[in-house]
Order: sequence, then structure tokens, then C-alpha cells
Amino acid sequence: MTAVYPPEHHLLRDLRFTFEHAADRTRSRAWMPVVGELCTDQGSARAGALATLVDVIGGGLAAGAAAPGWIATADLTLAVVGSARAGAVVEARAQVLRAGRTTVVIEVALVDERERDVGIATMSFAVLPRRETNPVADDLHASPPTMASPTSHLEGPLLEQLGLEVRDAAQGVVEVPVIDWSLNSMGAMQGGVVATVADAAAEAALRAATGRPLVVTDLYVTYLGFGRVGPVRSRVDVLGTSAGHGAARVELFDAGAENRQMTVVHAVATEAPA
Repeated sequence: MTAVYPPEHHLLRDLRFTFEHAADRTRSRAWMPVVGELCTDQGSARAGALATLVDVIGGGLAAGAAAPGWIATADLTLAVVGSARAGAVVEARAQVLRAGRTTVVIEVALVDERERDVGIATMSFAVLPRRETNPVADDLHASPPTMASPTSHLEGPLLEQLGLEVRDAAQGVVEVPVIDWSLNSMGAMQGGVVATVADAAAEAALRAATGRPLVVTDLYVTYLGFGRVGPVRSRVDVLGTSAGHGAARVELFDAGAENRQMTVVHAVATEAPA
């Protein structure tokens, strides 16, 4: 029997996404209302939250392109070019750039409700053999236009709901449990959540290095393995800083799985304009 994903209480429902898919499966759109729980302390939507939107709409589109196979995210690149604040609605416009036997490549443009650019992203997916537990691509395109229920909502700031704790800001060490609320369809930490953890780790380290309230604007995420056990733990190398700017390399490990390396991320952070 095909599993129902996401379950009733899940991040992807609480983010209240809505969707629209083109009949030819080459384009999709999704919308995410920006609430305060998704924003940094500087007032704009966290890069990791935007990456989650990108991952979901890109993953759905890639699944259709890869059918009858299934997909896993190989990498995600996101450049945030505009500020989306609480009350805004970010629209993701995804299109298939390439659909091959082993790889699918997706591009996603992010705009707000006033057509102002928010960001641009690309993703590549590895095509995998289908498992019985994977959702069916036809079901994805025939599904309702939202995964949210009338009661779906974030009950607190995104990082708090993920259970993220900063262990050593200067070293960018954060820890996050692997919980049902943030799993992907294969039982591991969802790809956008992985990007969010890296976002938080880079932010902590670069703020400690500069003494400035930097926020992450660019994420270059390479997925190497799944986080299934937890906690997921980060390590950050600050690559360089200047006035109002910093760059860092983030590694994520599954501490409960013999510290298996999950992800390598290069992040850029800047100081939000006053």
C-alpha cells in the first residue's frame, strides 16, 4: 500500500503551501504565506524557509518528470535577492530544465505578490528505482491544491519547532533531532529542513565572527546522505568576513549514525539594510 505523505501533523502542512501544476508536467507553481515564525530576527523570511518551498515544488515537479522512477535531491542552489516579510506571499515558479534517465534539473524563480524578485534557485535530482512506499506521481498532480488542513499552522518559530539548539555559536555547532514532523517521504530529514539547519549554523558562526546581525542570503547545498537517526549536528568553517558580509562552509553529520556526513553547504550572509 502506498503511504500517505505528508502525515496529518507535518511541517509541509503547517507551512500552508498551495499548488498549481501544468498538465504537461513541465511547470508548476506554489505559494507560501510568510508568517513571523518563518522570519529571522531582522524581519525577513529565512533562506531555509524559502529553500523548503523550493525543495517541495521542485521535488513534486521532478517526481513527475522522473516517473515511473522516484527522485532524491542531489543539490540545491538558492540566491535570495529580495526581502519577503511577514504578511507577504512568496510564489515559486518552477520549470523543468532537463529530464534525463539519471538526473532531473529544475529551476525555480521566487517572486512576491507584487511581482518583485525574491530569489532564484536551481535543483538537481538523482532518479531512483521506485519503492512501494513512495508517493505516485499521478497522485501528486491529482491531489488537492493544498496539503494544509483548516487547523494547520506553525505553533512557534521554525527553528524552535524543529528543536534546533545552538551548542557553540563561534564554531557554528547546532543540533537538531530527526522527528516525524520534518521527515521526507523516505523517512529522513526533509531536504528543505536540512538547508534550514545549515542556514542557522552559518548564521550563528558568521554573527559570532563579525559581531553583526548577518542573515544568510545564498545557499549552495550538496546532499551526500540522509539524516535518519539524529541528532543532526553541524560544523562550520568561516571562510571570510568583511563589513556587513561573510562566507562559510557548513558540514552536517548524523551523530546517531556514526557521524555520517550528510551535507556540505557553502553559505553567504549579509547585513540587512536598515
